[in-house]
Formats: sequence, structure tokens, C-alpha cells
Amino acid sequence: MKKLLSVFAAVTVLISISPQAWSQDVSVNLFYDNLRGGNWFEVGDYGYCWQPDTAVNDSNWRPYADGYWAYTDDGWTWISYEDFGWATYHYGRWMKLADYGWVWRPGYEWGPAWVSWRTGGNYIGWAPLPPDTETVYESRPLTGHLDVEFDIGPAYYNFCDVRYIGEPVLRSRLVPYQQNVTYITQTVNVTNITYKNKTVYNYGPDINVINQYSSRPIQRLKLERQTNADVSAAARSGGLTKVQGNSLVVAAPTKLNKPEKEIAPPTVKTKVAQPKIEKGWSEVGDANAQSQLKEKIKTEDLKNIPPPTLGATATKSSAGPKGSVAPGQSPAAEVSASPFEKGKGKRKNKNKPAETTQIASPGTTTSPETSPSAPEGKKKKNKRGEHNQPDLMPSPIAGLGTETSSTGIPETGKPGKGGKNRRSEQFGGTPAPTGPAPSPEGMTAPE
Repeated sequence: MKKLLSVFAAVTVLISISPQAWSQDVSVNLFYDNLRGGNWFEVGDYGYCWQPDTAVNDSNWRPYADGYWAYTDDGWTWISYEDFGWATYHYGRWMKLADYGWVWRPGYEWGPAWVSWRTGGNYIGWAPLPPDTETVYESRPLTGHLDVEFDIGPAYYNFCDVRYIGEPVLRSRLVPYQQNVTYITQTVNVTNITYKNKTVYNYGPDINVINQYSSRPIQRLKLERQTNADVSAAARSGGLTKVQGNSLVVAAPTKLNKPEKEIAPPTVKTKVAQPKIEKGWSEVGDANAQSQLKEKIKTEDLKNIPPPTLGATATKSSAGPKGSVAPGQSPAAEVSASPFEKGKGKRKNKNKPAETTQIASPGTTTSPETSPSAPEGKKKKNKRGEHNQPDLMPSPIAGLGTETSSTGIPETGKPGKGGKNRRSEQFGGTPAPTGPAPSPEGMTAPE
């Protein structure tokens, strides 16, 4: 009997450590072997960094722009339409090199998104975190004055009207980054990236408040971890991170093995011995103007977040039991799959061109999907018989007291659950859970 118990104990130990051994076998070679459509650089002390071709071919390209935001068990999660998104938005950090553009430095910890958040007034923004933030998040949460502490300038941010944050295609809704100084002065940093039970959580804007003002509720997805997946096979098939119904299925490991000595990629395009990093402050003006803005950001009250001046949006998903919609289901009569599930975000549509341009300025509309707005209090049908929504949006440049009419929103994608219609709630950050963190079982790959 004792012999059987000993054998049973040994088998139990082997089963418990096998996923960990599997996890530790995955190294930076996962990126070297599976990232396509770009080149590797050797960048001074930053080591080997990767740049997608689109960052070179499109001067307006930016990280965390071609995709949409969902809310999962781990908080705000970026769903990318780009083939390399499984790696560059869930591991590592971004920086912008002078004369080269945006490059990504690999990281070893999976996260729902590595961004700094700002909210306030009628706008919401997010910026890719720079490499310097990678060494501190395990010892303490990333919160508060990230912009000054880690030198994240206004040009690093993507800003959009809070009404559009729930849309399935955000790139065309982003304001030109040259105007970001205006939004920086009107918003407050609400970043809250925490690390609990070997899991990274990306909190930030309060999703319940956001859903009051977003024309489309933020999609909610259940995060499903495939801890025993064949990582190489999943990478080849594009299945390391994918949306399936109301779930985000993640086959990518939660942690990669960090080698004692840096491993070089098979091919390195060039070596940048003394890289010059653009921090995103040049759009502010001269050194004096930059210093003044940094001081203003440094002294901002993180608890005093200006609420939106727009009326709260009433949606079917927040109308109560009779008007509720299942997470991820469109409130439209015909339920269709999200763009991510249709051709993985290539946004093919025979009736209209793809959305690839930024809006010209806040309060104005240049999106090809919208028709001229109707007068206040009226609705005007477009060619497809859909109604535009003439919400009023104040221009941040002209001041919050100036109002201009706007047009409707695209009719693609699937929204999730909406929030309560209470305009008086603070437009602030999502607090971390007060109770015990979710069990990693079924969510993360054991380390």
C-alpha cells in the first residue's frame, strides 16, 4: 500500500511540474521564429528590437491603433487586427527612434495591454509604455504620474472621443497626435497595472462610467487560457490570441524563459549604436513650454477627473432586462460576427472603403462611413436606412463651452454589456478588486 502511495505521489508531482517545464521551454525564439513582415535591429543598450514594415511604409502608423478595446478577466485588453499583434501588444514595450520610427523591444511577461491611460472631459487616451517601465511593475503597480516619471510625451498617446471608445475600428477615430497637447491638459492619468497571483491586470478607466458615454458598450470577453497548447503550431496558424464568440482564447504562454545571455535573432537589419529616442514632447514647443507642461502634469490631482460634458448614452444593453443584449451580441436586428472574426480584421466590405484615415480635428467628421449630421433633435436616414445620432460634442480646442454637432458611428462589430445611466458618477479609474485575486487555474499557464 505504501508503495502505491509513493508511486501516486510521484505521478502527482510530475503532473504538477510538467506545465511549468513546458512553459519554461518557450523563449524569445518564439518571436524570432514567428514574427513576419518586419526587421530586427540592434539598438544600443536596449538590445534587439523589431520594427513592422507598416511603421516604415505608413508615416501615420502608431502602436495600439489598428484594433479595438475589450474588457476581459484581466482588465482592458487590446484586440489587434495586425498579424504581429499577438506579440507586440501583449509582451514587451515600444519606443520611437529618431530617423527610424517605432520599434518594439520584446518582453517576457504576457499582459492584456501595456499602456498608460488618461481620461477626462470628453476624451480618452492611451500610450504604449516605454522599455523603462518593464523593470518596475513586479515590485509595484504602474500608476499615477507615469508621464513625467517615465518621460511619456503627449505624442505617444492615441486620443479619441469617449463616444467612440467602444467601436470595433478605432484607427479612423483617433485625433491627429499633433493636437494631443490639448487633451493632455484636459485629462488625468488613471493607469493601474498590477501584478497578482502571477497574473498581470490592466485596470484604468472605469468601464461602468465609460459605458455611460460610449455609443457602443465595451465588448466583454471571457479570457480562456490554453495552457497545454502547441505554441509553435498556434503561432503558425495565427491562433496564439483569437476571439471566439464571447471569449478571448489565449494560447500564448503567460511567461517566457529569459536567457542568462541575450540571444540574437537569425537576421539583424542594422545596428543603431547610439540610438536617439523621441519621447513625444517635441510637439509641445520649446524647452520652456515642455518644462511647464511637465510641471502641470506632475501636480495634477489624480482624484479630480473632469467628467464628460456629453449626455450619457442610452443603449439597449443598459435598458434593463427587456432591452438587454448578451455580451458580444449586436443590438441590431441582424447579428453579425465581429470584424476580428471576419477575416481577422482585414475589414473587407464591398459597399464601402476600409477606414484608414484619422479624423481631421476634434468636433469634425471625415469618416467615410458617416453622412452629414441632422439638426439637433432630429434624425436623418442615410442610404442604408440607418439613423445618425446627433450627439453634441464640445471642441476641446475652442473650449468646453463650444458645441458642434457630430454624426453617427460605424455599424460593424459586436458590443458587449453596457453600464448604468448615471451621469453624476466620477469619470475615473477602475479600482483593483478588493477581494482575493482570481485563481490562476484555467486562466494562466503555471510557471
